[in-house]
Amino acid sequence: MKKEKKTTIALTWGATWGHIFPLLSAYNFLKEDENLDFVWVWEEEWLEFDIAMENNIKFLDIPAWKLRRYFDWRNFFEPLKNLTWIFFGIYFILRYRIKVIFSKGWYVALPLCIAGFLLRRKIYIHESDTVSGLANRIIWKMATKVFYTFPNEKTEDINNQKHIFTGQILNPEILTGIRNMKVEENMFLNVIVIAWSQGSTRIFENVLKVIPKLDFVDFTVILWEKNTHFKKSFEKYDNVRTFDFISQKDLWKILKQTDIAITRAWATTLWELAMFWIHSLIIPLTESAWNHQMANAEFFHNKFWSDILDENNNLEKNILEKLTKYKNLRKAWLNLNDFFRPLEIIESEILWKNIDYKKEKIEQFEKDMAEINRADALEKLKKLENERLARNKETSKKIEQENTEKEKQENEFKIEEISQAKTNFQTFSIR
Repeated sequence: MKKEKKTTIALTWGATWGHIFPLLSAYNFLKEDENLDFVWVWEEEWLEFDIAMENNIKFLDIPAWKLRRYFDWRNFFEPLKNLTWIFFGIYFILRYRIKVIFSKGWYVALPLCIAGFLLRRKIYIHESDTVSGLANRIIWKMATKVFYTFPNEKTEDINNQKHIFTGQILNPEILTGIRNMKVEENMFLNVIVIAWSQGSTRIFENVLKVIPKLDFVDFTVILWEKNTHFKKSFEKYDNVRTFDFISQKDLWKILKQTDIAITRAWATTLWELAMFWIHSLIIPLTESAWNHQMANAEFFHNKFWSDILDENNNLEKNILEKLTKYKNLRKAWLNLNDFFRPLEIIESEILWKNIDYKKEKIEQFEKDMAEINRADALEKLKKLENERLARNKETSKKIEQENTEKEKQENEFKIEEISQAKTNFQTFSIR
């Protein structure tokens, strides 16, 4: 019997955790299919190389020209570099028999996608933000399907089968260890500051200014590599705990009990916070390309009532006012029901068929959710039954006391009647 050839999928994008994690999530979700192989295509000196090595994914180095939307003397000759690396992309596709390209966009993905288009390969792209970057706008025209984190006029057009709304791809590792979905109410307001590195200095500086005025808040601050110099300043306060870095496998422990987040408007981060039902104070990065962070923030403001703060306009005062306003806010539950939906839709499209999703990890997760909900329901019923029994017991005790008191009064009345009758009888006898 002839052995079936495997389909090789090339993953391409990177530069930030918010785009690395979705690619890694797609890989972890699809790798269970024995008919699939994967390669990661990016520039070798970036973080993606380490991620690929840690996950045993073959890494292919393909430097490229950055698409600059401003004047730069390199714009005059660097396009030639891209032409060169298109040929490298063609070589990689033929050498490693790449059949599918799954891209998150950005300039390094462009030469590989152009090569894939020339060789008539399947190209799928996932757009994280509300406003697409220049590279994605170019790749759109070559793509087989375009997936979106946010709905838009293309996804709402029923006659347009190319553009599909999926939601954000989230890393299943963030659910590692979650078995008890019950949220215990915090004694103090629990706030996480999760601003990543890009332009986050302004956020940390303003948070430091308000901490002395917020003794009713427990802060968790994740600094990341470029902000560790703030660590000593934060550690002066008893109501602050800091992390230089925290993995997705451990992040759930914090998010599960967090009530409010102070954050940038990265799409992945915002959707993670929404899944854990955390109210967000969003501070969009004003220098973001195409101002996409403001667009992301406005979506979450309209859908989840998130607050938007302007980092250039009384940020310290606004943070203080908002946290004071939400002093008594406590998260009541988690919101994880649609966690795997984007990956399910993407898998269905990439594998060119409608799949009945019965993957073991999803079944187990849903089973755990059902069991937890059942346990919570039984606990609530038991609590209600105990309260009912207690009320009945209290009522019975009260009735018994009333009956005893009534019986006592009746006995006293009878004794008085007998005594009176006896007196009358004696008087009659004397007469």
